[in-house]
Amino acid sequence: MLIRAATVLAFLLAQTATAQMYTDADRARVMARAAPNLQSVLQDDIIGNLPRAQRPYAAGIRMVFPPHGPSPLAFYADPRSQTIYFPQDSIRFLDDIATLFAWFQSKECEPGMIQTYLWALLRDRQNLASPLRAFHIDRDIALADEFTNNVSAKIYSSALQFILAHEVGHILLQHRGGLQGAASQSQEIAADRFALDHFARLGAMPLGISFYYVAAWWQDPLGAAVADSSHPVSPDRIAAIADGFAANPMDFAHSEPDPAQGAIMVESVAKDLANIAQLAASDGMLSLLPMGLERDFPVSRFATACPTP
Repeated sequence: MLIRAATVLAFLLAQTATAQMYTDADRARVMARAAPNLQSVLQDDIIGNLPRAQRPYAAGIRMVFPPHGPSPLAFYADPRSQTIYFPQDSIRFLDDIATLFAWFQSKECEPGMIQTYLWALLRDRQNLASPLRAFHIDRDIALADEFTNNVSAKIYSSALQFILAHEVGHILLQHRGGLQGAASQSQEIAADRFALDHFARLGAMPLGISFYYVAAWWQDPLGAAVADSSHPVSPDRIAAIADGFAANPMDFAHSEPDPAQGAIMVESVAKDLANIAQLAASDGMLSLLPMGLERDFPVSRFATACPTP
């Protein structure tokens, strides 16, 4: 996501839903653990693996971690100042969502409840607690489950690295902030391609990207409003990533312990993303889906959907 330099201060001062979601202790944990790791990923994994000609310019990129952002899933860059913004609350929110998906899968709970939460918070703007608190899930108990711990870590770390590589792409490609509609989409797809190229150099797949898109599409506009959006998670964006995986699955698996099995996983994720893109392409489907979610997976059942013991 790109942002005009003049609007950065307004974003940082904005009161958002996440400002009430997380405590100072939650944010301190992010700054103590996630922030240093992300700085290392930026320098060692992303910039360190760039083509040599791009590294001098990339050396000027810096990361900042404001407490809040303009939305619960707000990650953005200002190419003019070569600054990437990863709000503390957004980092923690993505961590919670990764844990939520993994815990529900581990306990074979109904994943439709998670979609209701994401719709209610991000599209309907309901005032909800943070993901784990809303579902009465104790973080420490959930992560003591081996499956939940392993899967959530893979979702979370790979999604953050993809998002970070995407924002680096905006800066190195010298994109302009404040564009809308087709012009913005062209830049977003190019930044996605940059991030995919990064993972191809690593020979690894960003498993978390499909989970990120499943969440992020709920905060994007529908219908005619898409043309005025500066950063929609469009069907074209998702489909382009799916096509990138499907065209060369081994590019994203050659560093895995079992590359052949890894390539099969890449193909599976490509199919999932293609299905997500098809669903996202239908305004009618996205307009009707909340009705089914409210009926079958109501907000009133969050506390009993999949709680920890």
